[in-house]
Amino acid sequence: MQITKWITAPLFSLALSALTLSTFAAPATQTVIAPQCLITQAGISPRIVASNAAFAMITADKITINALSEAKHQTKNPCGGFTDVTADWQDHQAKPHLTSDAKSFLEAMTIPRKKISAVKKSYSIRYEKEANQLIKQLNPSLMWSNLTKFSSHQDRYADSDDGVAAAKWLGKQVEDIAEKAGLDNVTVYFVETKNYKQPSVVAKFGDSNEPGVVIGAHMDTTSSYFERKPGADDDGSGSMTVLESARTIMSSGMTFKKPIYFVWYSAEEEGLIGSQHVVKDFKKKNIPVDAVMHFDMTGYAHKNEPTIWLIDDNVDDGLTAFLEKIVKTYTLRPVKYTRCGYACSDHASWSHAGYKAVIPAEARYEDTNPTMHSSADTIDNLSITHMTDYAKIATAFAVELAEPTAS
Repeated sequence: MQITKWITAPLFSLALSALTLSTFAAPATQTVIAPQCLITQAGISPRIVASNAAFAMITADKITINALSEAKHQTKNPCGGFTDVTADWQDHQAKPHLTSDAKSFLEAMTIPRKKISAVKKSYSIRYEKEANQLIKQLNPSLMWSNLTKFSSHQDRYADSDDGVAAAKWLGKQVEDIAEKAGLDNVTVYFVETKNYKQPSVVAKFGDSNEPGVVIGAHMDTTSSYFERKPGADDDGSGSMTVLESARTIMSSGMTFKKPIYFVWYSAEEEGLIGSQHVVKDFKKKNIPVDAVMHFDMTGYAHKNEPTIWLIDDNVDDGLTAFLEKIVKTYTLRPVKYTRCGYACSDHASWSHAGYKAVIPAEARYEDTNPTMHSSADTIDNLSITHMTDYAKIATAFAVELAEPTAS
């Protein structure tokens, strides 16, 4: 297995442990953008930097961030999430002629996805034989076992040692998969999350420099300051869905025209910070991306209903229509659509940057797992059958878009 230029195989653990230094302590304040309704639901009165009828850019401390994070998951009247814009706002202020133009900055950061890119692309099912071949190799029992382990810690908070341990464990899992499969075309590296201990984990499968396929989930939980946060569903289920898809694809012996990137993001709960850093890292390295799929919770089946839900806002319409074809072809489940609002998860970081992104959801947004962000978010409330359907989707999505080649 190949490791990045700055992490060699013998130094894998050492490099990651260096990321736990206190220099990455969580910041005292952040600048975030949130919907006005979310601020109201959170019951906070923050300092407002700029605002309009729909959104506000505010200064937020840890208490404010926690309040927004909890309000984000109020399923009775959902109104979206929030995003950290600290670094972007600082860059904006560094430009002398824009230093006082906070309102235009707010407007630019909240442009609807459809206004960013109107480019349409036609997709079709082309590799049904190859995708089904890999789907048969998925191992639900292993996925369940991994989820049990992954949700056994006190938390996976982005500024905790357990959060760092989770990133280290995921990197090691991919390393072991690649070694067992005898692969020399897997690159594992970490993207630092500024001001937080936990890095994001990126695993590239394939040597090609073609535009790649990104499949990801966020690995972090909220803080366990008041109670344990196992995060079995949010987002242990999504993280293990991605890991099982990665294991299946990398162990299959199948090769692809395009590279596949498996990503586990840090600090989603703090305002999509980890995914923002990953997107910026991809841009900095000029890594081309053809399509992005994000999984934020895959294990809770509301009333044991097998429907696969697709989020239809802050996503690419054409790619989402293709995702519906994938679901119906490879899971034979019914498909319905739901909305999650502004910046509800890490797909929004990719969409805002102009990439084509999609996100399947475990349930209608209003019916999402009610135990999330609590000590009750345990594996007992989840369905391995439901999770397996999403692992099928992840695997088929990768196969269809990465394009298998003759080995």
